[in-house]
Amino acid sequence: MNLKIKRALISVSDKTGIAEFCTFLKSQGVEIISTGGTAKTLTEHKIAYTPIESITHNPESFGGRMKTISFQIGSALLFRRDHEGDIAEAATLGIEPIDLVVCNLYPFDQVVREKRPLSDLIENIDIGGPTMIRAAAKNYAHVACVTSASDYPALQKEITETGGVSLETRTYLSLKTFSTIAAYDLSIATELSRQFGQGLRYGENPHQRATLLKLNNTDSETPLASARFIQGKELSYNNFLDADQAFKCCSELNARAGSKKIAVIVKHGIPCGVAEHADTQTALKLAWEADSVSAFGSVICLNTEVTEAMAHWFKERFVEVIIAPKFSSEAIAAFTSKKNLRLLEVPLKSAAATEWTVRSINGGLLCQDEDQGVSAELQGVTTKTFAPELEGVARFGLAATKYLKSNCIGIFGEKEGGYTILASGVGQPNRLDCITRLAGPRAYEKNENLSRAVLVSDAFFPFRDSIDAAHAIGINYIVQPGGSMRDPEVIAACNELGIAMVLTGKRHFRH
Repeated sequence: MNLKIKRALISVSDKTGIAEFCTFLKSQGVEIISTGGTAKTLTEHKIAYTPIESITHNPESFGGRMKTISFQIGSALLFRRDHEGDIAEAATLGIEPIDLVVCNLYPFDQVVREKRPLSDLIENIDIGGPTMIRAAAKNYAHVACVTSASDYPALQKEITETGGVSLETRTYLSLKTFSTIAAYDLSIATELSRQFGQGLRYGENPHQRATLLKLNNTDSETPLASARFIQGKELSYNNFLDADQAFKCCSELNARAGSKKIAVIVKHGIPCGVAEHADTQTALKLAWEADSVSAFGSVICLNTEVTEAMAHWFKERFVEVIIAPKFSSEAIAAFTSKKNLRLLEVPLKSAAATEWTVRSINGGLLCQDEDQGVSAELQGVTTKTFAPELEGVARFGLAATKYLKSNCIGIFGEKEGGYTILASGVGQPNRLDCITRLAGPRAYEKNENLSRAVLVSDAFFPFRDSIDAAHAIGINYIVQPGGSMRDPEVIAACNELGIAMVLTGKRHFRH
């Protein structure tokens, strides 16, 4: 249903194209309500308008800090045009609807780029604008909200051709408005954290600034960002990234472990040691021995209480952060000699807890659900059947491989009655290099017998060459999602080489 625009509220910091757009609105018989700064531009172009003071019944005050925030403006934007009670109440209160809001916010980011003083930053934190456009966007069923001059031409064309603004367009504009508000608030929070000294020690590299902004992006009762900080120096940007990977990987494995103990060691965002065992100390030992070189200066997450005995084990090893659901008082006392070691106490993420992840790109934020769980299906597709006794290793490897960087290959096996990662190849442009240049040579250097190991791939094999490479290093069991147009060729290669392979149907890229 098209919305006919009868009244529009115009309040813009960026005046680009506003005179032309308002001239068009006037030609359509639209009443324009304007705030002071915009009113000057309209006056210069001889465009008639209604001063906002005649609606709010209050003057613009406090140097322009107060102008649009009012009961009258908020009501005109928020009342529902299809709700009998709202319509009657609006009539009683003398509220006339506003159908269109055109508003862009104070240029906070520009002031930051110009490196102007803090007082200027504060004055460029818009209050009324976000309030107004949030109200309009919320009521998109009855109000159109425009926050960018780039939308003027399309809106003008639609009104000219149809006589109004469609619900589809209003929905699009509403989502754009909420994204604008989110980005604006994020910019303010980030910059003021820097200004007020609440940032992290440094970013990914010492010359980069960084901060931690706590977001409600998970239904976990106590997320990692709110972990109890027991001791140690302040965490850096990289510490948090590694801690997040260790925490999530350990949580994933914990969800399937039953009473088993889990140890996850992460370095540079990649699990280099992952192990599961009935005994905590053995799990920790197996994880460390998986890649003792990379474990130096790592972040470690455990799914069980850290005891005094474990604290003494760590005394001979350098790690940056230890995360666990609990530290005994004796362990905390034993750790005091390692003053820089950070101890984070936080319950692991439950299998049912959801999370919404956010990453930035140039000019935007990418948002998605966290990759929750692994496939329950292990579909045998080869002549040779997958050994039933290796299913536990396979499922352990599936959960752990999710946290290796794509492209990746993880090789997993059983040691000392527990499961552990034997070797891996990660972060390569092609999966073949993960096997031939990384995982294979690493397993060889450690003298691992791979005949009973399970090779897990985060995504399908596009060609049989990876199968040939896996066979060359002694692999007899493979787990992969499948889904390639050349799956039959890959399966045929496994049959030819006597390899058992199962498909999961679920890809786990982690870029």
